[in-house]
Amino acid sequence: MIDKHDWRLTGHQANYLHGELLRYAPYRPPRPGWTHDRCEFCWTRFAPQKREGCASEGFHTEDHRWICECCYEDFKVIFDWRLEG
Repeated sequence: MIDKHDWRLTGHQANYLHGELLRYAPYRPPRPGWTHDRCEFCWTRFAPQKREGCASEGFHTEDHRWICECCYEDFKVIFDWRLEG
């Protein structure tokens, strides 16, 4: 059970991530020149190439908000996420 005071929960994520449809995919920048994104919870960096300390795949919303695998597992019930497919 995740503590409601978990450092990754800022209180704002529920405003835009609750009940979202997520898809699991390799990270792809949303537009040319964009180099990375970060997990909406723990700030793990997502990058297209596998590098130490970076995730190269994970869960994302249609509007390209990324969630790492660890945070997905920790918060999937609280946020009532649905998976595509």
